[in-house]
Amino acid sequence: MRYKAVVLGAGPGGLVLARELARRGIDVSIYEKGNFENLGHDWSDAVELEALNACGIELPVLQKNRWYGPLVKDSPVSEGIYEKHAIPRLSIYSPGLWSMKEIRFKMIITDRRRLGKKLLEEALEAGADIYYRHEGKGLLYREDGQKNDGGIEVFGVVVHDLEKNCQKEIKADLVVESSGFNSVLRTGLPSYCGLSEPLKDSDFALVHREVRKLEPFNTEGDCLFPDHYRYGFYNGYQWAHIHNEQSIDVGAGVRYDPGNPDPRDLIEEFIAKYPGIKNEKIRGGRSLCVVGSPLPSFVCSGFLVIGDAASTSVPTTGCGTGSAMLNGLRFGEVIAMAAMEGRNDLQRLWAINKKFYLESDRGPSYAALATLRGMLQNLEHSELDFLFTKDLLDAATLEDMINGKFRAPNLKGKAKALGSGFTDMPVLIKLNRALNTAVRIYDHYQNYPEKWDSKTCYKWKNEADKLLAARG
Repeated sequence: MRYKAVVLGAGPGGLVLARELARRGIDVSIYEKGNFENLGHDWSDAVELEALNACGIELPVLQKNRWYGPLVKDSPVSEGIYEKHAIPRLSIYSPGLWSMKEIRFKMIITDRRRLGKKLLEEALEAGADIYYRHEGKGLLYREDGQKNDGGIEVFGVVVHDLEKNCQKEIKADLVVESSGFNSVLRTGLPSYCGLSEPLKDSDFALVHREVRKLEPFNTEGDCLFPDHYRYGFYNGYQWAHIHNEQSIDVGAGVRYDPGNPDPRDLIEEFIAKYPGIKNEKIRGGRSLCVVGSPLPSFVCSGFLVIGDAASTSVPTTGCGTGSAMLNGLRFGEVIAMAAMEGRNDLQRLWAINKKFYLESDRGPSYAALATLRGMLQNLEHSELDFLFTKDLLDAATLEDMINGKFRAPNLKGKAKALGSGFTDMPVLIKLNRALNTAVRIYDHYQNYPEKWDSKTCYKWKNEADKLLAARG
């Protein structure tokens, strides 16, 4: 029997997964709501160099803060994946600009639309098929009432053909949701399967970004637009990334909360200070960004969720493309083995969870970093300025946070070194409480169940829910 996989949504994780399955001779069909021309976001994001390299996307060569190579863009509108200006070191500022830490930036600014098209072309070349203007509406599944296998088995998906305005039922051995954080398919499953809980408002940031034209300048010398993050700014972050001598990316993300300012207003305020940034907008956009903990499980029998739908972005930055691509690569190995065995059951697919939580540090780190992010968002700007200035949030800690790695600083030792009285300050008490919770969460996720067993897995999830609730 030929194994058939259906991928809903042409996100980076789903495309890498489809490519890997097709290369192994598995029948793969991709259903995408949009079309080829508007595939992916119309902006450039920070993507981990590790992920691009692992997925076989040729990396450029770094020379004097410039990228050189066949995939580097010559201008803001030229072909190519990578922006020319390199950021090997990134400046992290406190909200009030009182303090700055310089960190290694292990990412490269990558055109999401052109990257998406390249990943799609590779998937099609490997043998996958794609159907544009098709939207996923719901899963086809049967309920067996057996909790020892999660209680359900997915055997297909309902898609809406937007051109013909009709619905189709597509049967498959495996359905993959890669259509973004709305997760229509996942959240339509019965609650008892443990996979259907929707993301909460606190799991999102509202982000607005614009790529603007610049007056000519020399990026090698002094300039008014340093590559930076302004961390903790209005419960989020604000950034400026040079793309090349002709353009700059300016953006802001704030906690998804009606009480916060509009990020568009924040970047307009920033742009107004620098006359070298022109009014002419090249591209950009506005969207919600997932910054919450990853889902406790990505699978049930016959079903897998990946990318933003699985909430696997770096919680402290919202960067999720690299993580999704790596998951597509690693999960593809599991599915290929399952296909060889003719299996799609939860017992077999549980190895996908194991890949993320036990064979990689990403799962435990992201869960812990989501706790730190939540705490930092609740601090006043003056409190964050204090933590930066006194080096209680030092460069090493910030470097790990920005690059998606959890590492708890020795807060008590640092506070003690500052002198008596510092350990009793309210801001340090808040930070210490958050760090203690984050460490407990990190340790708990490192003890993720290796195999699916209803009793063990439900017990682990209940403990995880208690820890996540304790962080507030």
